[in-house]
Amino acid sequence: VTLKANIVKANYILKNGENILKKIIAKERVVLTKENTKATGQKMTYDLEDKIAKITGPFQTFSSPSGYVESKRYIIFDDLKNKAQAEGEVKIILSNETIIYADYVKANFKPKDKSLKNAIAKGNVIVENKSKSRKSTADMGVYNSDSELIQLSGNVVIFNQKSKLSGSKGITNLKTGISNIIGDLKNKKRV
Repeated sequence: VTLKANIVKANYILKNGENILKKIIAKERVVLTKENTKATGQKMTYDLEDKIAKITGPFQTFSSPSGYVESKRYIIFDDLKNKAQAEGEVKIILSNETIIYADYVKANFKPKDKSLKNAIAKGNVIVENKSKSRKSTADMGVYNSDSELIQLSGNVVIFNQKSKLSGSKGITNLKTGISNIIGDLKNKKRV
């Protein structure tokens, strides 16, 4: 792990007569790299025992082989559990050129290569692929990288080239570009 910043504070504990690094606090132009992942921001705390990095400030990023994440509030990455979460105008760019926007995102990564396994996006969700003229909006979206499916729920609207479909639930296949949409059966609202 390599950490660069303008200001770095290290907290140690005394254990068996040795100083053991416990926590690092970095400020201003923070860049944290580990193998093929990179995180940037204005303030970061990293707990070496729990292997949890929290990056806060007006703008922070996290990139891995499977994509790129940015947020305007915080990004937390748990290296032991291979989980991450981000809040504040979150933007995710997947390797297939799909962009996901949301207020809050929670993601799971594959342990070996830290590539994205799945993610849940909540609040003002937008899924967009500009090169294929496709866009979807919803209250919540669930992405699975193995199947490349995004399941949408709550006020779903799917735009595909010049068509617009709306309903309560939808599924978009990012490989094929095919979308399915379902109306709200409880409230008797049709597609």
